[in-house]
Amino acid sequence: MEAFAALQQQAQQVWQARQASPRPRIEVVLGSCSIAAGAQETLDAVREVVQGAGRDAEVGIVGDLGACWAEPIIKVTLPGQPTVLYGPIPAAEVPAFLDEVVARGRVDHPRALWAEGGAPVGRIPAEQDLPYFQIQDRRLIGRAGLIDPEHIDHYLATGGYAGFAKALGMVQGDRSQGQQDIIKVMLDSGLTGRGGANFPTGRKWDFLRTATATPKYMVCNADEGDPGAFVNRILLESDPHLTIEGMLIGCVAAGAEFGFIYIRDEYPLCIERMQRAVEQARERGLLGEDILGAGLTFDVEVWRGAGSY
Repeated sequence: MEAFAALQQQAQQVWQARQASPRPRIEVVLGSCSIAAGAQETLDAVREVVQGAGRDAEVGIVGDLGACWAEPIIKVTLPGQPTVLYGPIPAAEVPAFLDEVVARGRVDHPRALWAEGGAPVGRIPAEQDLPYFQIQDRRLIGRAGLIDPEHIDHYLATGGYAGFAKALGMVQGDRSQGQQDIIKVMLDSGLTGRGGANFPTGRKWDFLRTATATPKYMVCNADEGDPGAFVNRILLESDPHLTIEGMLIGCVAAGAEFGFIYIRDEYPLCIERMQRAVEQARERGLLGEDILGAGLTFDVEVWRGAGSY
C-alpha cells in the first residue's frame, strides 16, 4: 500500500536521524508515576541547563519504564555509545549531573541504573542482566520507555500501524471474507479480554460484524476503576497509538464507523496524550474518511469520565 509505505519511510527517516544523531540525547521518563516523583521539574531543569549553557544536545521524553522506585529517571545517549539510565535524579541535582555525564562524558555515574543495547558499560549492568527484566516478556508495553509517546513517527518507525495496514489489505478484495479471516486470526491467537472473564476478543468483534443495526460503534473502555489497576494507564500514557491501531483493526473486521475511547477522569495525562495521538493520526490520514486511500471511514473521540469508582 503506497500511502502507508510513504508514512513508514518518512517515520524511518525521523527515527534514523534520532538514532544516528551526533549530538548527545537526554530523555526524561515522563508518566504519572514519575511526575509524582518530580520528573516534570527534572525535565524543566534539563531544558534550562541545556539552553542556558548553550549545549548542543537533544532533550526529549519517553514513556513509563515501570521502574517507579528509581524516578525521576534520565536516559543519556552519548554519540556512538549505548544508552544509559540514571536515577533518581531530582531537579536540584540536574546541573551537576549533566556536567559530569554529558559535558565530561563520565557515564559511570553513581546513579547509573542499567544500559540498553545488550551489553554492560563498565560496571553498569545490561538491562537484560537485571532480575527485574529477566522475568518479563514485554509485548503490550514493548515500546514503553523506548519511544516518545507524543511522536507518531516513533510509533510508525518501530512497526506501528503495520498490523492495521495488513488488515486493510485483507479486505480489499472480498470484504466479507476478509473480515472473517481477520476474526479467525484473532480467535486463533487466543487473545481475550483482561477484565477477568477472559472472553475472546475475536468473538466480540464477530458479534459487531454480524449486527444488523447501523451505524456501528466500537468502544474502548479505559476507565479501569479497580484500585491499583494501572495497565490501561501505562498503555495509554506510554504508547497511545497502539490503542488507536487496535481499534482500527477492529473497525476493519467488524465494520464499525466510529469509536469512543472512554478514560477515567483521574487519568489526565492519558487523556492529554490520547487526544494528541488522535489528532496526529487524523493528520497522517490514519483516521477520518478514505483512510490511506482505501475507502475506509473510521474516526475516534476521546471521552473523559466524570470521576468515580
